[in-house]
Amino acid sequence: MMKYWRVWLLVIMVFASALAIGLKDYPYGREGVEVVYISESSPAKGVLSQGMIITSIDGKQITSTDDWLDSLDSISGETPITANGQQFELNVTGPIGIDVMDMETLNLEFGLDLRGGTRIILTPEESNATEEDIAQTISTLQTRSNLYGLQEINFYSVKSIDGNHYIQIEAAGIRKDIVDELLSRQGRFEAKVLKPVEIENGAGKIQLGSSEHDVTLSTGGAIHMGELTVQPNETFALDGIEFRYLDTNQSNRIYLMALVYGDDDIELVYSDPQHSGIIPQSNGFRFYFVVLVSTDGAQRFSDVTTGIPSYLDINSGERYLDSSIYLYLDSELVSELRISSELGGKLYQSPQIQGFREDKEDAIEEKMRLQTILRSGALPVALEAASVDIISPTLGGGFFTSASYAALMGALIVFLIVFLRYRKIRIAIPMIFVAFSEVLIILGIAATGDSFIWGIALVLNFLLIATAWWKESDIDIFAWVGALVIPVIGMMSWTIDLPAIAGIIAVIGTGVDHQIIIADETLSGKEDRVYDIKDKIKRAFFIIFGAAATTIAAMIPLMSVGIGLVRGFAITTIIGVLVGVLVTRPAYARIIESLIKK
Repeated sequence: MMKYWRVWLLVIMVFASALAIGLKDYPYGREGVEVVYISESSPAKGVLSQGMIITSIDGKQITSTDDWLDSLDSISGETPITANGQQFELNVTGPIGIDVMDMETLNLEFGLDLRGGTRIILTPEESNATEEDIAQTISTLQTRSNLYGLQEINFYSVKSIDGNHYIQIEAAGIRKDIVDELLSRQGRFEAKVLKPVEIENGAGKIQLGSSEHDVTLSTGGAIHMGELTVQPNETFALDGIEFRYLDTNQSNRIYLMALVYGDDDIELVYSDPQHSGIIPQSNGFRFYFVVLVSTDGAQRFSDVTTGIPSYLDINSGERYLDSSIYLYLDSELVSELRISSELGGKLYQSPQIQGFREDKEDAIEEKMRLQTILRSGALPVALEAASVDIISPTLGGGFFTSASYAALMGALIVFLIVFLRYRKIRIAIPMIFVAFSEVLIILGIAATGDSFIWGIALVLNFLLIATAWWKESDIDIFAWVGALVIPVIGMMSWTIDLPAIAGIIAVIGTGVDHQIIIADETLSGKEDRVYDIKDKIKRAFFIIFGAAATTIAAMIPLMSVGIGLVRGFAITTIIGVLVGVLVTRPAYARIIESLIKK
């Protein structure tokens, strides 16, 4: 029995792969849909969460996304929904705001090409972005996505052949406006205060806290402060505060725009009802929230607002400074707020950000977007969307079905060609079996959550090769390596997408080629007694190992450069080649050797 230990090794690998793929836990049943996104205005917000499995709504069984979409047309009011085996009550008064996808029935993580979703490629606007900048950017984007509730989203750092860095984002369901307004936004926050300075007879004073600075206005519009001369629209620093001199063409007053708060000054973004909310107005909804800024920022605000005159608002009866505070995000004005006269010259650490939208859901989303960006901080580099690909689940399922049909058709054609070539079904059947075994093992390695299964396989393989060595069976170093290395590789996982399927098909092709080489070498030259069967198999494996090494060498560069699509093809091809030369080819050679001897 031990002389067939290579075949038993293949059997162990195939059995472990089948368990790794299909042995899946279903705590809430095999049918249902998975929640991938819940909008801020959804009645399920705070009730359900991403990753939950919905099995029924309003008494209707949910087995697929089609069932879910059909059920949404007739629900309203108090609606029972079952998720994760528990029943919840939702008060549905409009769109339910829940995006779902079909449950995964296998331990395989399918790519967006097969299950649908959105793939975004972001590129830095600056050509000198480093790997550290990209890593920090991805960390910030992950924080933003978590704060926004986009947990089913993956970020990858990729590098092109010419050395440019990109960020690839994959998500089960994400709208393009979220990409534009949340993920690709740099998020650089600035709060500026308009500082008016009275000019009389060409001279005036700039008061900053307890200090004063003499300023003169020349006929050309430039201002002079000691040895400092500033032209209109130029920036300068005074007492550690950055100013910009605005060109107003006025002889009795000049305006300076002072930067009082920046990214580093934001310490807390409030979201509680006392500091944030949505207020209905006659033609829409106004949102607001408060941010807590640092003491240094508050000191700059105090210094800049010192000495600014105030005026009485006739409509409200309150006094305000003759100035405003302007809040910018990526140089775009998001709020312009009046400053109460009571805050002039005071340490002001809680500015309020406001906005307006005609629709309540838009107001809620805009408020949440601004809060998320301010909480996560600014990105190290500015990004722009290089491409946005949206694939529907229906189209993805069509891709998978087409790829499956292509694989079956290819297998049938290969079987017929091999049978016609050798005219012996006992040669063709093992060849096809080994080819499908390679596919199963590749998928088993790619499966998720299978470390325990592959750990058992590793132990069984070790006992198998130890017994074979003890029984003084044939020594095969490469098969021994495969017995120990392949289960270890099996504890990793990667996404099965169209490029990965292309890699599997390529592996099938090379695998059949290698098996044909083994069969030809062992079946040819029956009258030639110079070489026995083992010598012929060694000659065949010399050719096979040379071809495998060439393939692996060609794939390795694709793993470190190029967009992730190419990387998936390279990984699958390399894993398939290793499985072939270390496990399936030795097993097939032993089968052929046994058949010829008989």
